[in-house]
Amino acid sequence: MKRISLLFVALAAITGPVFAGSISGTASCGGDCENFVIYLEGGPTQSTSSTEAVFNQKNRVFLPHVLPVLKGTTVNITNGDPFLHNVHIYRGKETVLNLALPFEGQVMQQTFDDVGIYTVLCDAHPEMSAHIVVLETPYFATTSTDGAYEISGVAPGTYTLVEHNLKANTVTRSEVQIN
Repeated sequence: MKRISLLFVALAAITGPVFAGSISGTASCGGDCENFVIYLEGGPTQSTSSTEAVFNQKNRVFLPHVLPVLKGTTVNITNGDPFLHNVHIYRGKETVLNLALPFEGQVMQQTFDDVGIYTVLCDAHPEMSAHIVVLETPYFATTSTDGAYEISGVAPGTYTLVEHNLKANTVTRSEVQIN
């Protein structure tokens, strides 16, 4: 019996929390609610999410417009159009990457190891812009057009819920408890 208990404790320590909760709601947006980044600060930072994400250039639009990722994630950026695009990524005023993607289906990868907000432009099509938000927490979501969001798989604990409106550059914080 003692071996079984020790095995269970060892497995629990390796796999992380046995129970996980979720949080859902609607961002405080007052109308233009799409593409807020919602995330939790504080508490455990272990991740069960993928370390790869997909970012596409299609019909002269970046999809998704806002892409939150966990620090260390590799983003696969694809040209989904039959004409030239490029990917010009800035962190502040500093160029992180500036690479042409001249062929449809061409994919390039960029790993994001530094937390922060990255602006993504296509120099060939000035109307194209997007954001990649690199976070230290695996607990994040973006809002739908009506401001709704859901973050699941959250370990129990007390967190700060952050609503970041990239368009207006505003941040709202509130404390939440996940049981």
